[in-house]
Amino acid sequence: MAWQQFRHHQMAMVGSIILGLLIFGAIFVSVFSPYSPTDSSLRERREPPSIQHPMGTDTLGRDLMTRIFYGGRISLSIGLGATLLGVFIGIFIGSMAGYYGGKTDEILMRLTDLFLSLPRIFLLIIMAILLRQVEIPILKANGDMGGIILILGLLSWTSVARLVRGQFLSLKEKEFVESARTIGASHSRIIFKHILPNTATPIIVAATLLVARNIISESGLSFLGFGVQPPTPTWGNMLNAAQDEMRKGNWWMAFFPGLMIFLTVISINYIGDGLRDALDPRKVK
Repeated sequence: MAWQQFRHHQMAMVGSIILGLLIFGAIFVSVFSPYSPTDSSLRERREPPSIQHPMGTDTLGRDLMTRIFYGGRISLSIGLGATLLGVFIGIFIGSMAGYYGGKTDEILMRLTDLFLSLPRIFLLIIMAILLRQVEIPILKANGDMGGIILILGLLSWTSVARLVRGQFLSLKEKEFVESARTIGASHSRIIFKHILPNTATPIIVAATLLVARNIISESGLSFLGFGVQPPTPTWGNMLNAAQDEMRKGNWWMAFFPGLMIFLTVISINYIGDGLRDALDPRKVK
């Protein structure tokens, strides 16, 4: 029934197709592109879109379409990885606060309010600068990709925590939870076996929308020069590199990376809307 409802959401289906094509291109770019993201040709610098280079070339003569799809691997991986980390932290904090209540709830929610009150972009920049000083190989891989995932994950859990807390406050007084307590179920079993599975639907929807938010955050951070570092391509640092070229009339260097960000984010948002409707039992036809 959920699938049938999702299919009726036309924009969600369109978004799924577009996102699927972008993911397919990012995974199989090495199959359909004769270039690598580092191949350069000084004779083909700043060429506009053509049959040979469908999205043109950059200042070093590298094929822009190839770099965009390779950059999609990084940007999509960061969005997904940061979301998984943020959702895990949010579920833990929200479930502890909602289930135990009292002082535990008060402390954890004030911590959540603290994170919500901090200016996100400045905190992202500060944490990115600090992590550059840490020599941990897993964080330095692919132009600091691991560090960006860690930063975004640590700053993206608050909405999930509030959502999970609200669900736990509602569900922990239900009859099936009282029955579990009556038969002697432990706190951990009640939390993870009985209550948490019943919060899966809103968490899935929130996580879907959080992917889009993290992709935008990564792109903005890379655009400002504090994200993934060149020569590793991402949509954000490609936009950064295209700033001066726009004034010279080389519009394609900024247009196509920006278009990929736009299509990805709007597709994910529509998918999230479709999932919200499809997984809501009150809206199933």
